[in-house]
Amino acid sequence: PSPPKDDVDFDSTEAATPQGKSSVSFLRSKVSLACLGILVIALLVVGGVGIFQYNSASASAVGHIQQQETLIVANNRGKAGKEPSLLCDSPIKCGHTVTGKDKLSLLEDVVCTDTEGPDDEDDCAITISGEGAELDCNHFMISQETSGSWKYGICVSDGAKAVKCPVQRFGVGYEGAGIRVEDGGEVEDSEVMFNIHNGIEVSSQDSTSTTKISDTFVHDNGYIGIWFEAGDGIERSTKVEGVRSINNVRHGMYVVVSDTLNLRVKDSETSYNGRNGMFIEGSISNPGGYLNFELDGFFNSRYNSLGLGVDNADWEGEMRVKGVVNIYKNKYYGLGIFSATTAVNVVVDKRGALNSCSNDQVGNGFKDIFNDGSGTFSGEDGYTCGAEGNSGTGSSTGADLPDCEYCPSCPSE
Repeated sequence: PSPPKDDVDFDSTEAATPQGKSSVSFLRSKVSLACLGILVIALLVVGGVGIFQYNSASASAVGHIQQQETLIVANNRGKAGKEPSLLCDSPIKCGHTVTGKDKLSLLEDVVCTDTEGPDDEDDCAITISGEGAELDCNHFMISQETSGSWKYGICVSDGAKAVKCPVQRFGVGYEGAGIRVEDGGEVEDSEVMFNIHNGIEVSSQDSTSTTKISDTFVHDNGYIGIWFEAGDGIERSTKVEGVRSINNVRHGMYVVVSDTLNLRVKDSETSYNGRNGMFIEGSISNPGGYLNFELDGFFNSRYNSLGLGVDNADWEGEMRVKGVVNIYKNKYYGLGIFSATTAVNVVVDKRGALNSCSNDQVGNGFKDIFNDGSGTFSGEDGYTCGAEGNSGTGSSTGADLPDCEYCPSCPSE
C-alpha cells in the first residue's frame, strides 16, 4: 500500500522526481550554460571588434592629422606636388648664394640695408650659379633699402634660373642692375623696376651659353631696361619672349654687337622710353661683329624718342622680320640706320610685316624709315610707312629704301 503523503521524503530526488523529468532538467541546465557561454563569447567578440574599430579609427585620424601636418609643411616649402625647395632656419639675408642643383624658395621679402654691405667683389644680394640652381621668389620682393651698397639684386650665371622675382632699387652710381645674367641663364615671370642704373644686364664670356628672358616686365629704371653685351671673340645666343620694357630713362633694350650675337625677340614691347625703344650699335673697342637678329610674333615700339635705331662702328648683320613689327608714334624717327659703316640687311619674310607709321610727332620732318648708312631692304612686300616722303636718306648717296605701302589713315577725332 502507498505510504501516506506526510511520509514522503522530499529530500530524496528519486522520491520527489520521476526518472524522465530528471533527464529533461539536466539537459535544460546544459543548454542554459551553453547559451550563457555563447552570450559571453559574443559580447567579447563584439567588444573586441568595437575596440579594434576604435583603434583603427584613432590610427586613421592620427594618420590624417599627420598627413595634414605634412601637407602644411610641404605648402610652406613651395607649391604642392613639387619637390620641396631648400629652406633656411633663419630668414634669407643679402649675400646668400645658391649653387649646383639647389633650389631656394623665398617665404618673405628680402631687404638689403646699408649696414650689411656686400661681402665680395660681385656685389650681388643673391647669387645663383650652375645648371639646375634655381631661385623662386614666389613674388616676394628683393630690394635695397637705400641706394649705394649693392650693385646687383640677383646674379644669375652658368645656366641657373630666377623665377617670379620682383627686384628694385639696386645699383651704385652708373653701375649695376636689378638682375645680371652672365654666361647663360634664365629669368622668367619677373618684374624689374626702379633700379638706379639698368634693369637687366646680359653679358657673356662663354661661347656655349644661352640666355632666355621671358614673361618679364621691366620698367622705370634709371638708365636702360635690358642691356645685352658680350666679351670679345665669342658667339652667344639670347632669346627674349613676352617681355615689356617701358618707361626707362634711356633705352628699352640696348644691344652691343661684338663678334657674333644671335638675338631672337618674340611677342615683346619697348615703349614710352626716354630715348630709343630699341637701340643696336657695334662695339667701338671690337668692331667687325655680326648680328643675327630675328623679330617674331609681334614687336611693338611706340611713344619713344626713336622707335628702333641702328648705329655706330663697323659691323654687319641681318634683321629678319618673321612676325608683325609695329613702330608707331615715336617722337623722331621710326626705324633709323645712321652709320655709313653699318651694313644691315632688313628682310621681311612672306608672313612678316614691318609697319612704321605716324612717327615724327614733333613735326620736324623726321622719317618713318630712314637710311643714312649701308642698310638694305629685302622682300617683295611687307613694308608700310608714311605717304608723304616719310621714308628717306641722309647724307649717304644711293642709300637703299624699301617700297612702302602707305600707312592707313586714322579717322579724325
